[in-house]
Amino acid sequence: MSDTNAFIHHIAIAAPAEVLKEVAIFYDRILGLKPGYRPNFGGVKGQWLYSGENPIIHLMENSSRDETRSGYFDHVALRCDNLGDVISKLESNNIKYGQIEMQDLNQVQLFMKDPSGTMLELNFENKV
Repeated sequence: MSDTNAFIHHIAIAAPAEVLKEVAIFYDRILGLKPGYRPNFGGVKGQWLYSGENPIIHLMENSSRDETRSGYFDHVALRCDNLGDVISKLESNNIKYGQIEMQDLNQVQLFMKDPSGTMLELNFENKV
């Protein structure tokens, strides 16, 4: 256990404006995340997407990919509710996804990519 009580505060996606527009639509349609307050960052355009009162996804306009950034980042995982509703939204928006039932963890996991190419894992308590 960590002495700092650390947890993931937010994820940030830096992409061209047209990609960010699709990303914002995706997270609204699938998870109901809504844009909200975002401080001024010295002219850097973007928006924050909120789950309730928490800005969990930060979108930042960046017209070019920074080739100096590299690493082994693989995916983002979020805990969610309402598995059936999310599956319906994915299917009605023609979004391909994978599903795994983790019996040892009593959860169902859905995997898909958002419009920026970020791999997304959604975890739901298995209420069966």
